[in-house]
Amino acid sequence: MLSIILGVVMFTIIVLALVLVILFAKSKLVPTGDITISINGEPDKAIITQPGGKLLSALAG
Repeated sequence: MLSIILGVVMFTIIVLALVLVILFAKSKLVPTGDITISINGEPDKAIITQPGGKLLSALAG
């Protein structure tokens, strides 16, 4: 019985550690704030959008 409880606890700790590593990496690697998409180098056609979305969605909206 003790080995089952210990296995569940260790599995939970490992999963939580992996989630924390992913969240930390995301906070350091993914840019925050607005980004500007330049179209043909013309400033009047630039699109300001949030990072992490799809390009087609940014161009459609």
